[in-house]
Amino acid sequence: MAYTAFAGGTVYQGLENGRSELTAAQAALTRGERSADPSTLGQVAGQLKRAEQDFSDARARAQQDPALRVVAGLPWSGGQLDATVHLAAIGTNLSRAGEGAAAVAQQVASLHKQYSSRALSADDLQAILNQADGIAAAYKGSIAQIGTELRAAHAERAQVTTTGLVPPLQQAYNEVDRALDDADAGFVRYQDVRAVLSDLLGVSLTG
Repeated sequence: MAYTAFAGGTVYQGLENGRSELTAAQAALTRGERSADPSTLGQVAGQLKRAEQDFSDARARAQQDPALRVVAGLPWSGGQLDATVHLAAIGTNLSRAGEGAAAVAQQVASLHKQYSSRALSADDLQAILNQADGIAAAYKGSIAQIGTELRAAHAERAQVTTTGLVPPLQQAYNEVDRALDDADAGFVRYQDVRAVLSDLLGVSLTG
């Protein structure tokens, strides 16, 4: 029983560490973009990678620890553990989606920094458009990763009904639902490099 409590506490701590890193990264991503600071966005990538590892480790332990698998066989606690596994999977997916967004955001921030301090000529606009398309082409893997991981996160979330979960787990799902909403609004926008730059520079980039 003592070991089971320890194993459960380790899983919970991993989830909490991952949540903290993910939340901080989502906020820093917005700040880094607006300040056009690629170094800040590089730190965001590190936060997201740590969050991914925390969530992934928590999920592996919840699935594989022998003591927890015994608990999973009990009618009431099994549902709690399954919900914990899905929660860790959602966190992993969100972290990976954020990593894709952060990779694109670093490039966008560099371009924003280059052009934001001056009035833009027609030649500048064409150069920005060309560079935006270059970013989209070079980082198409990261852009695709955003959508793939967010769809996977929503699929995991759809498998969980929070009714009957213990209060800490219900609260964790309330927080992850907010994180999903933030990711849908924040990470997804990096799938359209032109639109992000248009917003940051206050110009229309069409071609």
